[in-house]
Amino acid sequence: MTVKAEGIAAVDILESPEEIVLTAPDYTVRIRRKGFGFSLLHKDGRLAAGAHPVSGIRLSEAGGGDAVDAEETRYVGLTGLNTAEFRITTSRGTEAAVALRLDPHAVRMNVIPAVEGSYTLEVRTASQRPVFGMGDFGAHVDRVPTEDAPERGKLDIPARDTADVFGLVRNDVVNQGTNMRFISTFCVFPAHGFAQVLFEEGSKRVALTEEHNLLGAAGVRSVKGLYYFIGDMKTIYADYRDAREAEGYPDRKPKYEMFRVGWEAYGSLGWNSYQSAVEQALSEYAERGYELAWGVIGSGFWKGDRKLPEQGSTVSFGIWDDEREEHRTDELPNPRYPDPEGIKRFFAERGMKLLIGIRNHFKAPAEDGGYHHGINNGPYVHEAMEKGYLLKDAEGQLVRITNAEFPRGTLYMLDARNPGALSWFLEGCEKWEADGYKEDAMVYTKHYRDGNWNPLNEAFMDRGCPTIVRSTAYSAPGDVLRINDTYYGKGEGFHFDQDRVPINLLNYAASGVSNLYPDITGGTPKTDPTLPSYQDYFVRNATFNALCPAMSMGRKPWEMQRPEYEAHVKKAADWHNRYAPYIYSAVITAYETGFPAAMTPLPLAYPDDPATYGLANRTTRQYEWLLGPSLLAAPLFGNDFDTAETRDVYLPEGSWIEYETGKRYEGPAFLRNHPIPKGAIPVFVGGAGVTVCLEDGAAVMEVYPVAPAGTEYRHVWNDGVQVSVLQLRHEGWEPARFVVESTADLAADGEKEWLPLATAPRVSDVTGALRFVIEPGRSYRLRNE
Repeated sequence: MTVKAEGIAAVDILESPEEIVLTAPDYTVRIRRKGFGFSLLHKDGRLAAGAHPVSGIRLSEAGGGDAVDAEETRYVGLTGLNTAEFRITTSRGTEAAVALRLDPHAVRMNVIPAVEGSYTLEVRTASQRPVFGMGDFGAHVDRVPTEDAPERGKLDIPARDTADVFGLVRNDVVNQGTNMRFISTFCVFPAHGFAQVLFEEGSKRVALTEEHNLLGAAGVRSVKGLYYFIGDMKTIYADYRDAREAEGYPDRKPKYEMFRVGWEAYGSLGWNSYQSAVEQALSEYAERGYELAWGVIGSGFWKGDRKLPEQGSTVSFGIWDDEREEHRTDELPNPRYPDPEGIKRFFAERGMKLLIGIRNHFKAPAEDGGYHHGINNGPYVHEAMEKGYLLKDAEGQLVRITNAEFPRGTLYMLDARNPGALSWFLEGCEKWEADGYKEDAMVYTKHYRDGNWNPLNEAFMDRGCPTIVRSTAYSAPGDVLRINDTYYGKGEGFHFDQDRVPINLLNYAASGVSNLYPDITGGTPKTDPTLPSYQDYFVRNATFNALCPAMSMGRKPWEMQRPEYEAHVKKAADWHNRYAPYIYSAVITAYETGFPAAMTPLPLAYPDDPATYGLANRTTRQYEWLLGPSLLAAPLFGNDFDTAETRDVYLPEGSWIEYETGKRYEGPAFLRNHPIPKGAIPVFVGGAGVTVCLEDGAAVMEVYPVAPAGTEYRHVWNDGVQVSVLQLRHEGWEPARFVVESTADLAADGEKEWLPLATAPRVSDVTGALRFVIEPGRSYRLRNE
């Protein structure tokens, strides 16, 4: 029989002895009674996800253990307007309720065992590929830090061979410090118009193999917040953004200045920052014409000997190292920051935002194995203990972090979901009187609170603080999300895997965030800067970073003592600043829509083009993405940075203009052994064919000959609010016959008066782009005379 339910999804339900079919307006769910094998189909009948041939749900007995197959399925009925309920029984007799809520383009599944207990729960469909995403877990092979052997500092975990994460199996997806700090189970199957995510903070399980496509968890009472998304890429990512919000993992709106070039002290000074060195480095950058919008001092501003575990930390709130201390052994200036007000003034006078490093954990007292020091650390850990502001486990005991990058010894962690604790912590942070923060917690002890960092970063953003995020679950609750540290890594006793960097970033983007930051240009200062291989790295790294949404400097490029290479680095930094308005507009588009518009992996931008699926791999190293709607980035980067001079570049369907040369290409096409000289900006203009750049302080719109007629380009201004729209109403490409008109943005029912620009547009000698100054509060139209 068929039962109709009017509501959000207007569900039709058809039962037969073998299956139950749930039909929503835009997709169908077919459920096999034996084993609860379920499939999802698009409206036109195309398969989004196939049913597992044995069982769609596996469930352990209460108390845990191995999960076994569901065998019997009973349809119970429709709850509310669009939720179908079932009862399943496993081969061992364990029963559970299953609820499927059918939303317009997504199915939300809950699985709740009938008896209270701790369970292993797994939900699965048939195997399929390609698949992208999984946050940090989508970037690395299966070797992960352990309690006894943490992956510290420059011991990088190698990247996967490809950005396609098919083959990944993880039975404990959880924050593990270092390379495992952006935690997400979201993954997308662009060829199938399908994506999935399990919102869970416990021990998550994922398997993307020939056997099955599996999401689950261990040691949990139930599985809730399991979503399957069906539709085109933009629909899927819009629904995923809404799901994140509903499940308590919201994004925050980024600020423009964080997408201009910044600076991190770690790149120049490593762990050992001090005031005179910071001021000298930034002064030298300014003298050489570098424009820096923000700077991070991540360490050393607190009190105490840097070689002793009793030194202060980022949560020694407001206790600067501003007084001389006898008997120090760290061989650094004593004190390191003699004039805290001076360093704040130094940044402000140069128009730079001062960010400092912040962690959310405190040193435990000595009796619990910690190195708390009353003078260096202040009273804050005792205040937090007395007020109940520290994270506790299910038994009500303090969560003890016994293995962390910094500080040493036992640590306690802030309970950031406690509103009182969060307010108290923020008041403590304000004592530093910085403009913003780089959240930098790196703990190896598993505590199964992946989302504990999210409210902290959200709160910084809500207070208007520039915020760099390192640890988060599912969302991007800061201005930028930074991957783990990068290094040069040859001839230092280890090999740093440069291929990890693009694979890491591309799977971050596939996980639904694109306000991405690839770490400090040039790595850390331990390498001899006159080493030719390092110089090649510096230049290639600078060009790569310039093509990412966020970029920073650290190591001084002039230390290479090679003027032409320093010029290449400065060109990259200047290019990034030049196109910061265009990049930021894409960042805000991503924030508003959920689609990773600021750094779009090609399989997401061109899901129907199989040639895009395997490009990002460590063999051919075709690490490409769309930087906003108009620029295709194709940098030369990877472990061959000091030997390669060419790359195979893939141009998808459409017309493309090489930015540096103005040469035009028609896609789809592979450019075999395409030369990418050092110092070149390896981007191709296509897609929307419109960019906005800074020139002499003015915003200049560039309309390239490949811009499709009849379309509109939407530019979000640097305040993140005002919008200017360019209407493309031209025919052919004859700039001499074009007219560019402008109008004030009025209410929807207001009449617009289009007036020609006072100054005639210019045409680029290289690319043929039409260029004209634009202003906030106005929109534009290009037409033929």
